[in-house]
Amino acid sequence: MRRLLVLALLVASTTPLAAQEERTASSIAESPLSDINLKKKHIPPVLIEAQAHPYALTGLTDCARIGAAVKDLDAVLGRDVDAPAGPKESASRGLAMDAGQDTINSLIPGRFIIRRLSGAYEAQRKAVAAVYAGSVRRGFLKGIGLSKNCKYPAAPR
Repeated sequence: MRRLLVLALLVASTTPLAAQEERTASSIAESPLSDINLKKKHIPPVLIEAQAHPYALTGLTDCARIGAAVKDLDAVLGRDVDAPAGPKESASRGLAMDAGQDTINSLIPGRFIIRRLSGAYEAQRKAVAAVYAGSVRRGFLKGIGLSKNCKYPAAPR
C-alpha cells in the first residue's frame, strides 16, 4: 500500500503542463489519489438538493428564476446537450484525455479491489448519482420553462 501511495503522489506531482491544462488533465493525474480515497469528491449543494427534490417547483414562479436554477446546475454539471460546444472542445482532445486516464488506471494493479477497500468506489457511486440527479433536474426545469414559453436557458435552445 505504501508503494501505491508513493506512486500516486509521484504521478500527481509530475503532471506535464498541469498548470496550463484544463481541470480535466489534473484530475486524470490525481486519479490514483482518488483510488485510495485520499482525494475525496466534493458534491456541490445544488446537486445534493437535486437528489433530495428533483421535481420541486418551490420558488420557481417565473422564467428568470427557472433560468437562474438552470444556470446554477450548468455551473456544476458543465454544458447541457443543447448548448453549443466551446472552442476548446474537440474529439481529438477527448480521445487524448481518455488515453491519459487509461494509462494512469493501468499503473495500479488490483485497482478495482483497492477502490472497494478504500471506499473510493462508494464515493464515486454517490458522485455519479448526484450528477445524474442534477441532469434530471436540469431537464425537468427546462421542460417547465418550455411549457411557460421561457427563453434559453430556462427552456431548451
